[in-house]
Amino acid sequence: METALLSYFYLLLSVVICKGFNVHGPSDPLNVQLGGSVMLPCFVDTPLPMEELEVEWKRNDSETLVHLWQDGESRPESQNQRYQERAHFFIEEIVNGNFSLFLTNVTREDVGVYKCVVYTKVDSTETLIEIKNIGRLVVSGAHVISAYAGEDINLNCSVDSHIPPENIEEVSWKKMDEHILVLLYQEGEVLVDSSHERYKDRVEFTEEINKGNFSLRLKDVRTEDKGRYMCLAFSGELSDNTTVEVQPLGFSSMHIGIFLLCIFGFVIGSLILGYQSYAHFKNNDDSKRALAIECAHVLCPNITMFIVFILWGVTEGSFTEAATCSALNFARIFFLLWIAVHFKRFQDRLHLLIKSLAILLQYTVITVVVYSLIIVDVWYKRNTNRKIWILVLSVLELLLILLGVIIIVSCGTTHQKQTGIISVIEISNIIRISFIVLIYRLHLSNFIVAGFPILAVVCFLFLALWKRQFLICISVLMILEVLSASGSIYIHYNLNNMKEHDALTCVIAFLHILTVMTLFASLKGLTESGSRNTRTQRQSNSTNTSTQRPLSYLVVYIFGTALVVFVNVVALLVELILKARNGQRTVDLRVILLPAECVFAMCCLALQISVFWKENRERFRKDIDRLCGCKQTQRNSPSHNHECELEDLAPESQPSGS
Repeated sequence: METALLSYFYLLLSVVICKGFNVHGPSDPLNVQLGGSVMLPCFVDTPLPMEELEVEWKRNDSETLVHLWQDGESRPESQNQRYQERAHFFIEEIVNGNFSLFLTNVTREDVGVYKCVVYTKVDSTETLIEIKNIGRLVVSGAHVISAYAGEDINLNCSVDSHIPPENIEEVSWKKMDEHILVLLYQEGEVLVDSSHERYKDRVEFTEEINKGNFSLRLKDVRTEDKGRYMCLAFSGELSDNTTVEVQPLGFSSMHIGIFLLCIFGFVIGSLILGYQSYAHFKNNDDSKRALAIECAHVLCPNITMFIVFILWGVTEGSFTEAATCSALNFARIFFLLWIAVHFKRFQDRLHLLIKSLAILLQYTVITVVVYSLIIVDVWYKRNTNRKIWILVLSVLELLLILLGVIIIVSCGTTHQKQTGIISVIEISNIIRISFIVLIYRLHLSNFIVAGFPILAVVCFLFLALWKRQFLICISVLMILEVLSASGSIYIHYNLNNMKEHDALTCVIAFLHILTVMTLFASLKGLTESGSRNTRTQRQSNSTNTSTQRPLSYLVVYIFGTALVVFVNVVALLVELILKARNGQRTVDLRVILLPAECVFAMCCLALQISVFWKENRERFRKDIDRLCGCKQTQRNSPSHNHECELEDLAPESQPSGS
């Protein structure tokens, strides 16, 4: 009797617990990615007793059995074959009232309504789950491309989906090895401004986006475009991608033309014409033919390399670098004419013009090219206040250049011209330092460096007006120039927030060497005695011995006409070959070419200092004796044998009547 009552009690308790339980499922239909996985939710609020509990999953339309859990275990043998090893039941979650089913490798046939039925001893309840859409987002088009530089190539990418193209949220092309965004399609628009600067105006989608074709057209392909590209598409939670590999590119016709021009410029201009020029020099030939050959020897290789670097900049897109290298080769023409062996065969006006403009022109060209590129870069990245400073300093620099031209044209004597030019260059150095300090917001203590050129101008004007303490003034001038150059190089080298600061540091070093050369040219004009007889004798001697130059002079001249050009040719060709092989730039060419140019300028400066010492050593000795308090001794006048050496390395007073 007690056993019957106890059984009745448990049955009643079971009825109380289980009666009225509800099975829950998702409120909305499910969207599933084709080939993906989906969770079909089915659960109760309160865990149910495990005795005689049964869970059945089946298709509502065809009563196909998807999965069965019965007698405390799954029954895979009873489920439809289509769902074997694809329908997974979480047995460990049953005690918590969770009867969800995990369906993998979803196919199109899986679309439909599923029924989750839960049975107990006294009741059963069910819920319906619908798989409405099988999303398909398949991106295809993987392939390998071989091309020549300069060609246009298509990188294939096709988005195969039942989703309309206007509902595709995003398609992006990226260069995988450098993590660069090439082009972006988002929310129905092509965002061309999102492209990396390397690819601006060179990439576009094809005209078949409405058909799911997101192939990329890459125009004027370059050697650095080599690498792997990914086309990545998104639509809601769906995504897929494909990759395209661009193999190392062959040389384009433009590259071949650059190679031929480099070889032509060096072999014809530097070697063959250089040999003929040396033959005329050795035979003391002062004819017009010798002058023409020497002019061709100077012009041919430098003009060729000037054109070559322009073509290289257009082909590779390195406009900043190409502009500086082209400017170096252009300005070197006047520099070489300034020290040419047959330079005195030029007409007097042209002779004086080149002598006055040689250093100033090279200084101006390099300054304008390099800093104009910096100004353009800063203008689009800085705020309004900094743009005002950029505009003010740029106008001042242009006015200085105009002032230098006016001084050369209007001043009557070479001494006056050189005095004005050294003042213009020193003030330009002040503006350059102020520009860097203000634009990049450096500490105001850096303005101390701008004080050294100011003191140099004051010291030079003191020497020019009173012509006293000659040795002390020159020593002070040299110390100020060294301090100015060191401080300026230090400031530019530590611009860590500026790209290409190594190249800019080389530019600054070169400009300060030109400044010192201008200083010695001005000092030479300042220290000339002004005697008409002396000038007449010097002009007569220089005319008779115009081709009889010392060996050091010839070595420096050959260094500028052949070796510097050779460095330009080798650096450019090696860069082209390495970039074609590796697909990436190896080194900034300015870091190679500018030091070579600095060495050449230093050699010319050494010749200037040598001539300056020979012409003024007697005055130096007298100044030293005066400073030491020693009794001056009578010395013979210095020989004028060396006074005509390299006379074109420094200005001379304009002869009367010219």
